[in-house]
Amino acid sequence: MRVAAKLTMVLTLGAALAGSAPAFAAQPYEGFWASTKKDCRDDDSPNRMSIEGGNRLYWYETRCRASEITADGKLGWKMKLACEGEGEKFRSNPRVSIAVDGKLVMDNGPVGQAKRQTYVRCEIAKKR
Repeated sequence: MRVAAKLTMVLTLGAALAGSAPAFAAQPYEGFWASTKKDCRDDDSPNRMSIEGGNRLYWYETRCRASEITADGKLGWKMKLACEGEGEKFRSNPRVSIAVDGKLVMDNGPVGQAKRQTYVRCEIAKKR
């Protein structure tokens, strides 16, 4: 009986702590992004990307995982990425920021020919 009472107390305390623990909010840079709103609507556009779970970045043929993310200003982050794309593995060290107009700016990103890419946020319809 004592063991059952202790177990009940531990489970109750654990449930209370779990209910009061703060939920981790998504990072401001997470979500679906594209070069233009038109690219947002094109599922096969190479100009789309998504950032998921705070550390996984996906483009049309490139996948990256951030091993390190450090704040660089109020809405800026430096990342160390390990990437795969088109049969090759490589590393990248971009700086990601959210501009005043809400666009995502990526300097020295792993994809694209320009040193700087600018993306608009895509509104993805939720499935019912």
